[in-house]
Amino acid sequence: MPILVVDDHRPMLRLVEAHLQVIGFTDIETEHDPAAALARLRRRRYGLILSDWNMAPISGLGLLRAVRGDPQQADTPFILITAEANPENVLAAKAEKVSGYILKPFDAAQLKAKLIGVLGRF
Repeated sequence: MPILVVDDHRPMLRLVEAHLQVIGFTDIETEHDPAAALARLRRRRYGLILSDWNMAPISGLGLLRAVRGDPQQADTPFILITAEANPENVLAAKAEKVSGYILKPFDAAQLKAKLIGVLGRF
């Protein structure tokens, strides 16, 4: 399954990619620029998108809105990664039909549990 990881903090990109590899995924693309991520999404369908919430110029929530607004991508599982457990953010993400969210910091086991919750057993 092709996976796109979006985070404007490159060390976090590498960490999420490493966790996904530990879990067993191999088709992983990373993007540090959310605008460039949108361009990637126009060229390729992904089976899963993981995105940081706090990015500029497009937030993870903005990226989620763009994905949900595209009929060809609207059903793509989308997990937001955040350091904030603000209930208002959770409600905003749910209103945009986020598939799940995970709080930083997390390890590969926690990510796997979240992925199973979103994707089912793999």
